[in-house]
Amino acid sequence: MHTFEIKRHVEYYEADTTGKLTLPMILNWAVLASKKQSDALGVGQKIYLGRGLGWIILQYEVHITRRPKINEEITIKTYAAKYNPFFVSRPFVFFDTNGNEIIRVDSIWAMIDIENRRMARLPQDIIDKYQAERVKQIPRIAKPAQFGIDDVFEENDYHVRYLDIDANKHVNNSKYFEWMQDVITPEFLATHEVTDINLKFENEVRLGHTIQSQVILQEHTSKHRIMLGDVVSAEAEFQWRDVSF
Repeated sequence: MHTFEIKRHVEYYEADTTGKLTLPMILNWAVLASKKQSDALGVGQKIYLGRGLGWIILQYEVHITRRPKINEEITIKTYAAKYNPFFVSRPFVFFDTNGNEIIRVDSIWAMIDIENRRMARLPQDIIDKYQAERVKQIPRIAKPAQFGIDDVFEENDYHVRYLDIDANKHVNNSKYFEWMQDVITPEFLATHEVTDINLKFENEVRLGHTIQSQVILQEHTSKHRIMLGDVVSAEAEFQWRDVSF
């Protein structure tokens, strides 16, 4: 399999009030690494969009040892690990300048037909470029904890804007992290760090929709749900550690 890496410096506009890389930017950097690998292999956006196809991410599992700080240089390594006719597993590993692993992102990808918004079979000539291992079944990521029928939650509404939409004509994945974090109080965010995230996308959100970001917040765990009316668009589970001491 082809392993690929990029280097990034944390810029001030990529950090939050703590001076650390934001959660949405972690996903953006991971997707950037995959895009640059696709470009380097000659199967970039121009190729698959030219066939009316787009890559989508179905699920993320993120483990964060620490978030890098402003001006810190990070190396991100990735490769397409395993695939079958419809799905690809791809890990991303973030290293600091001492070679320490600080973030790991495991992900499951698929392709959609952009016009009819349905899942498409992976073109063999494209997937062959990555030299991934062909398997019958992709290793699954466990589902995040779900809301119970009687659970009490906090909720905010968000309107899907033009600038929330990416080249695949759907909401950029990093926006879900923005919606999920924004419904949590600033006091909690200032005193807690995320250590683990499991985010699963269920149904597409489109331009002009109004979604509801819902959260059940406990001491070290939060459950999240993005709703479009009565339809679940995404679910997530976050693990937190207290950094107030």
